[in-house]
Amino acid sequence: MVLKNIVRRAMKSAGPFVLALSVMITGHENALAGPVPRIAHTVHGKVLAVDAIGHSLTVQARRVETWMGAITAIYKVDNQKLLRQVKAGDQIMGKVFDGETALHHVQIVAVAVPASSIVASN
Repeated sequence: MVLKNIVRRAMKSAGPFVLALSVMITGHENALAGPVPRIAHTVHGKVLAVDAIGHSLTVQARRVETWMGAITAIYKVDNQKLLRQVKAGDQIMGKVFDGETALHHVQIVAVAVPASSIVASN
C-alpha cells in the first residue's frame, strides 16, 4: 500500500515533466492525446498542366476558407484514370488533407472549351 502511494505521488509530480518532454520531442502540445485526425479541405481550381508520367496536375487553386490562399501548385493525383481524362483548362474539385500535397477524389466539374470551337460573333 505504501509503495502504491509513493508511485501515485511520483506519477502526479512527473506528469507535467513527461508532458513537457513529449512536447519538446514531438513539437505538439497534444502529444499524449493520440493520433491527430486527418482534416480534409475541398480544393477548386483550374488545371494548367497534366503530367501523366509524374502522376500530377498543376492547378491554379482558389482560396480555401480558413486554410490557404489562392495558389498555383503541383498536386500528385491518387486516380491514374483521371490523368487520361483531364485536360489543361478543365475546372476540377478534389480533397487535400492537412500536411499532404496529394489530391484525392478529384472530379472534373467543367470541361475546357477548345479555342477552335469558339465561333466569333459579329
